[in-house]
Amino acid sequence: MLDRDGVAALHDLTGRVAVVTGGSRGIGLAVAHAFAAQGARVVVSSRKAEACGEAVASIRAAGGEAIAVPAHVGDLHDLERLVASTVDAFGGIDVLVNNAANPLAQPIGSITADAYAKSFDVNVRGPLFLFQACLPHLLESDHAAVVNVISAAAFLHTPGGSLYGAAKAALLHFTRSMAAEYALSGIRVNALAPGPTDTTMVRNTGEAGAASMARSTRLGRLADADEMVGAVLYMASDASSFMTGQCMTVDGGLVPAR
Repeated sequence: MLDRDGVAALHDLTGRVAVVTGGSRGIGLAVAHAFAAQGARVVVSSRKAEACGEAVASIRAAGGEAIAVPAHVGDLHDLERLVASTVDAFGGIDVLVNNAANPLAQPIGSITADAYAKSFDVNVRGPLFLFQACLPHLLESDHAAVVNVISAAAFLHTPGGSLYGAAKAALLHFTRSMAAEYALSGIRVNALAPGPTDTTMVRNTGEAGAASMARSTRLGRLADADEMVGAVLYMASDASSFMTGQCMTVDGGLVPAR
């Protein structure tokens, strides 16, 4: 039976290297801080170098170890550079959190080819090819874990926002396929489906939009980004050693409410 120290050790990430995309704000930043607090060496990546630098500075100020590698997940060359920079700095990769997203929304009757490409390049193609780029290093890890951040929207009809919902549903399918193909190779792959969370993405919908999202949950509010940390830490750590191909829906009761 596990004692107090044994339970704590299940969530310990000491010495592991974790790449977090979209890591400069919102859920990604909360996860990056938590991973560093648990002993991981964290690579914070997002499009804006300044934002990455600020995130890393805050992690280091809290006593964690982190580096910034700005990258656009829609750019395949950036993904290769992200992996190479991580391995150069830390020697390998143990954990990948595909969190970067593009919330582009257009009504189905008005979706343009350009909008479709922008949405799926970031929300689907990027996570897939970043996984591929990380694969040789994940295969060498004794604790390989991947967490793909999707959305509760993957399970719902999303009028006006089907680009995002459909892309996240596709990433869930890839999550399950990644898990099935690499289970016997020691790589666990799971997904997080957040509900409405108090992030820049949600606030950009405006006060009325954010309030509507809050009312849509059974709990009647937006989540704080820190409320996603427990689920991600669980899936990324040895606490979930017998879990793969699953999706944890942390949505305040949004999906059941529908």
